[in-house]
Amino acid sequence: MRDAILAILLNNTDRFVSGQDMSRSLGITRAAVWKYIKLFENEGYVIESSTKKGYRLKLIPDIMDRVVLTNGLKTSIIGRNMECYQNLASTNARAKEMALADAPEGTVIIAEEQSRGRGRLGRNWVSPAGKGVWMSVILKPRLSPEKAPRITIMTAVALVRALKQAAELETGIKWPNDIVCNGKKLCGILTEIHAQPDIINYAVVGIGINVNLSVRDFPEDIRNIATSIKIEKGREFRRSDILQAVLENMEDMYLNYFDDDNFERLLQEYRDYSVVLGKKISVAGPTGEFSGKALDFGEDGSLLIQGDGGKVEKLWAGDVSIRGEKGYV
Repeated sequence: MRDAILAILLNNTDRFVSGQDMSRSLGITRAAVWKYIKLFENEGYVIESSTKKGYRLKLIPDIMDRVVLTNGLKTSIIGRNMECYQNLASTNARAKEMALADAPEGTVIIAEEQSRGRGRLGRNWVSPAGKGVWMSVILKPRLSPEKAPRITIMTAVALVRALKQAAELETGIKWPNDIVCNGKKLCGILTEIHAQPDIINYAVVGIGINVNLSVRDFPEDIRNIATSIKIEKGREFRRSDILQAVLENMEDMYLNYFDDDNFERLLQEYRDYSVVLGKKISVAGPTGEFSGKALDFGEDGSLLIQGDGGKVEKLWAGDVSIRGEKGYV
């Protein structure tokens, strides 16, 4: 009932809606409507009340509310089923639980805060309350496991597109799963799959976007390599706008560029956004460190690198991490 009343207010922000009309359409008393209005005000919604006219929603707080996040969302699969939490240890962990319980494809899990957010190679991901978009998406692509890197490639391109659309922010991709701006990390992607030898059962795509974090929100040891949309643009952004743009661009990529016939177009866009191709990079892996020039990406998600001795090697994301010659990028 709470969601139904909020949806009515969201769909009528340009006019007053009478308590009588809401009570009649929902089959509840006007007193019950009034109690929900007070509940919304306690949650941070600003609602104008008029004895003769009813209620009008004037301001929506920047909170992760499923009704707000799905209102106006232009997708058919991704985000149509959504769960929002105040705090989770990890949205990826919750998404995997739901995927094992046969949650529908496109299910999105969002947390205001993560207590044990994770990045690639087991690294921690700083996820303070109310400052970013911390979410995971359940996908069920008809792919063999060796084509799983397509999921991260698709998500990275979608993020670059979404940030330009929703925040007018130019970003790039640091292979394999970081979105960077002005040489610092802005977003991260963590893709985890559950598969049989010949088919992926499901994929969970974790996405962390630093939206409204200030410099002091980052631990001191990463302040020189981390940034946020707020830091880059000098103002705060509505996280719902960022999230909706990401989900809409993800679905566009997923439905239109993911199959064998169209993937090369997606991979080329990934190349175009790359901040490492053509540059000398440092590679750290199980066998030690070496440096070389980043040449190209393979359809399998690999990075081709020419070592200082001239030998060309193929690197996979699960094995190594890379840095620029003079720092993070």
